[in-house]
Amino acid sequence: MTTDERNPGDAELALQAQAGSASAFEALYDRHAPGVGRALASFSGPDHDLLDDLVQDVFLRVIHALPSYKPSHPFAHWLYTIALNVGRNHARRRSVVPMNPSQLDDLAGATESDPGDSVWLMRLVSRLPEPLREVVSLRVGADLSYGAIAELLGIPDGTARSRMHHAIRTLRELAGISERRRSNHHD
Repeated sequence: MTTDERNPGDAELALQAQAGSASAFEALYDRHAPGVGRALASFSGPDHDLLDDLVQDVFLRVIHALPSYKPSHPFAHWLYTIALNVGRNHARRRSVVPMNPSQLDDLAGATESDPGDSVWLMRLVSRLPEPLREVVSLRVGADLSYGAIAELLGIPDGTARSRMHHAIRTLRELAGISERRRSNHHD
């Protein structure tokens, strides 16, 4: 048995899942659920139950859309398109009350040692406009290249990079970390 037979690629697993193989679908789920979760984290904020629900929604949609998957296209791009649509739909239909000013003050008052706190960071990212949040989710959460992000979102590579730069600048502003404070902090 060759390595490929023991560890098939995504396209082969997708074809097997299309043919009804539950174990192939489980292998795809096990392989991609963590990345999908990281990509959707900015849409769910610190609510881990909501994140689990969004990931499950993605894979339910994958089950329903699997007959339309074409193995000539990268499975991960197809999957992350579905994940991004789930995140966008959630963001559009959620009836979450926006953060009040005191909550924003709490975030802005956070120290520069806090950025490693994932809850703190997810709250900041969830406040970004959708185009910026999508790029951050795909770059940081799913660890996709700018080229893959550009292809997935149907935008030029430079636009993906520009949105990421703008997102970082906006996150610094939301966190109350100015360029001046950062440069003074490192002196």
